[in-house]
Amino acid sequence: MTKLRSPKIEFLYLIWFGVPVLLYQILISRILTQVFGSLFFIQLFLIAVAYLGTALGSYWSLRLKLNLAKSHGVLFALILLLISFDQSSSELLAYPLMSLVLGFILFFAISFVSSVLLPLYFEEQRQRGQDEVSAFNKIYFYFHLLVVAGLIFMELGFLHVLGINKILLFLGVMEWFWAMYWMKHSRAKQLNLPRTSFKKDLTESSSVMIPLFIFSVFSGIIQSILYRQIQNVLAPLAFHYSLYLAALILSWSLSSLWFRGKNGYKWLPWTRFKQNSGVLTLALLVWSLSWPVFWSALMDFVPWPNTSLATFVQRALFCVGLILPTGFFFGSLLPLVKKENDKIPVGTYLAINSCGNATGILLFISFLFEATGIFQLWALLGILCLVFANRSMKFRVMTSATVMVLCTLTYFLVTDFSWALGSYSHRSFARWYKDSQSVTDNRVFKHNSSEVNFVELDHSHKFMIMNGHHSINLYSGKSYSPTDTFMGLTPLSYVNKFNNALVIGLGTGATVMGSADTFKHVDVIDLDPTMLKVLDFMPLVAKKVRSPNVKFTEADGLTFLRTQNRRYDLIINNVPSPVYFAAAKLWSREAIEAVYESLEEDGIFAQWLDGELSLENINIQLQTSQDLFKHCDMFYLQFNFYSLVCSKGDRALSLHKHPEAAANLMQTDTVSYSQFFEALRFPAVNTAPQNSLAPSNTLDQPYMDVLVARNPPGWVGNDSQDNVVTYFNLAQYVNPDLALKSPEVDKRCRLFNSWIFRKEFKDNGELCSPIF
Repeated sequence: MTKLRSPKIEFLYLIWFGVPVLLYQILISRILTQVFGSLFFIQLFLIAVAYLGTALGSYWSLRLKLNLAKSHGVLFALILLLISFDQSSSELLAYPLMSLVLGFILFFAISFVSSVLLPLYFEEQRQRGQDEVSAFNKIYFYFHLLVVAGLIFMELGFLHVLGINKILLFLGVMEWFWAMYWMKHSRAKQLNLPRTSFKKDLTESSSVMIPLFIFSVFSGIIQSILYRQIQNVLAPLAFHYSLYLAALILSWSLSSLWFRGKNGYKWLPWTRFKQNSGVLTLALLVWSLSWPVFWSALMDFVPWPNTSLATFVQRALFCVGLILPTGFFFGSLLPLVKKENDKIPVGTYLAINSCGNATGILLFISFLFEATGIFQLWALLGILCLVFANRSMKFRVMTSATVMVLCTLTYFLVTDFSWALGSYSHRSFARWYKDSQSVTDNRVFKHNSSEVNFVELDHSHKFMIMNGHHSINLYSGKSYSPTDTFMGLTPLSYVNKFNNALVIGLGTGATVMGSADTFKHVDVIDLDPTMLKVLDFMPLVAKKVRSPNVKFTEADGLTFLRTQNRRYDLIINNVPSPVYFAAAKLWSREAIEAVYESLEEDGIFAQWLDGELSLENINIQLQTSQDLFKHCDMFYLQFNFYSLVCSKGDRALSLHKHPEAAANLMQTDTVSYSQFFEALRFPAVNTAPQNSLAPSNTLDQPYMDVLVARNPPGWVGNDSQDNVVTYFNLAQYVNPDLALKSPEVDKRCRLFNSWIFRKEFKDNGELCSPIF
């Protein structure tokens, strides 16, 4: 193969060819979660599929009659198929499992072909006479470094502006460019690469190949654990998947940089790596449990500005600090084995390493996640490494003593640092210390990739942590959440017919009670069946939700809306915020249209409105639905949360008699219920977007998702402002100064105070005080 004409173009290719496969991984993850919805499961499984594709592609790269031009041409064709898959996703919704399988097959094919590029390019560099080890680490360093920048920039910079399809189209054009370029500058149709037998390589180099596979399995399991820790601490945002991958790849990149010089191999040779693997793995365990403590202290003691950049730095600091030691350690595998035995093609090493990582992730998904906790997994891996690596008795004794110390440290860290506390507690050292010392009970339920914790503090305060997010305060016995209950009651006074109702998201179950008491049939849709465990704490709620007229379906809300044929008199989006678990799609144009089509002509739609969203996000939300739901009333539920009740199309809202069940559920009489209903209602709010040029939130251009990722609601320092009050100027309705002049405002203000501070529909005669 001739030398490329331009060194700049060669360098561009060097740092380019590793980027697209990771971008495809993120984009396919977004496409699949639109259909299937289980974010954590899909993300981990995509990583496993990527590793499997890389394993087979790396191995067969030396055996298939491919060259760089053909490989990029095949990638171009696969991208066209991926774009077609995305465009036809609506038609495929009727077959969600088939859609999921097709998506994984496409990504497997893309990973397979992409993995061919590195061995082909590496072999070309070797044919040019470059030092193999130096060339390997140079290539690995540069393309990994660009991946880090590419992932972050795509997620936060232009995903929402360009959209998924345009990004895929651009990547396709680039693949076509490289296919044409290599076709022009390549003499041979394919490289004459040595074809070795895998069995022969394994037999002759078992001392390298078997440890490489075993360590790679450990690496896959640990990658899964660390991603779970990121979800627990930072919260399960879709963006944190990209941040996790970027931190992981950055650690691999730095590992390659370390081994570009000879001193890297002198300080950590292959033999020493194996001998110390047990101690190092347990040391990494201690670090992974300690780093969140150090990080939470930084969050408390450093005066962080309340900006999107500061929030990004905080999250990036946590991810890099958590992952860098582990990623660097296991990222050393390929450079070390390549140095140990340079006769085996790099594709074979990549195949074994990728296959081991995929095996580890699949083991975690299939049973390790449900069977064990973080401490048990780490300790088991450390002990296995210890048994596997150390053969001399003297070294075993020394290592065992170190292991005892590390396990003791780990025990205390796990005891005090309760992983059940969820994301908010981890972000403040003071709160972490207080809450972790107050845990008196913790129950854990796991299903597939979902984990729900019911935590009790000081034998009294109970709350639920769902996949790391502190989401629900729990009640017990005969009590239940008055806020969630009122959310389900607000639309009932507008409903014309009480035949069919749909509630998307179970929550505490209290929102369902009003519909269960008044409708002939109620569908409750939730992606996570472990949410049903919440009913065990509230028998009164459980009795309502498990009524014969209520049907629970485990499904993705958007997919259910777009595939079911039933028409509803009422639809409630009971997901409080578009922040977590890929929930922003329920505020997309496609979801709003699906709600519109699923409603009867006189149907009612109710949804939560989150005051922690930015003013820009609220504007986009209203722009997305403005021509479908024009007439809306808004209700105050609690600080930062509101109920928005809308009629379909141009039909005006018509207030009817309050159902008797509503007053009963709020534990008050009908007169008091009517008074509080009016006091907490803001009638005919102007839902026209203040900025008419604001974009709509769509599945292809997820504006709300990106804006939330930049500055997530509820983060440290930005959860004290209610932007719904600012956007709709609600303070004028309950102004204490106006209350002195107007008995009507005074009464409304007093009722507001009773609801806010007591959560009761009873007028306790309290004086009007500032509310907003």
